[in-house]
Amino acid sequence: MRNDRTLAPLFLARGARFIEAGRWARARGFSDELVLSQLCWGLELALKGYLLAKGCSDDHNRRTHGHDLVTASLAAQQLGLTLGRPLEWFLADVGPYARRHAIPGAPARRYSLGTTLALAEDLVRQVGRALSGCGERDAPSPTLLFYAG
Repeated sequence: MRNDRTLAPLFLARGARFIEAGRWARARGFSDELVLSQLCWGLELALKGYLLAKGCSDDHNRRTHGHDLVTASLAAQQLGLTLGRPLEWFLADVGPYARRHAIPGAPARRYSLGTTLALAEDLVRQVGRALSGCGERDAPSPTLLFYAG
């Protein structure tokens, strides 16, 4: 099996950018659906970054999890990631809509998007700490992250 661990920082960086874009859009009054879409894409990439760092291949993630936030989060938790109940509940409620690209139908209005964005940012930091243990030589250079992100 190919070692895709080197992709983990790239996935995390892109996920962080989506979450950052969601915060930016919310601050400027864009629709909840746009903010929620950015948030879901960011969470998906951050979770897949964690899975890559733990040895899952990109191909495995694509075939097994696709855009499914629920299965990706469960797999990440089995490998040691701690999400916390509020983020687990959010993913369980919104994940099925994100998987089908049906965000406008998601029950996001039950959640404070500001709080959920903060939870997502915490997840990115947690995954970043987990990735810091995978070794400097495995991580792409910051220049690569800049051009790829």
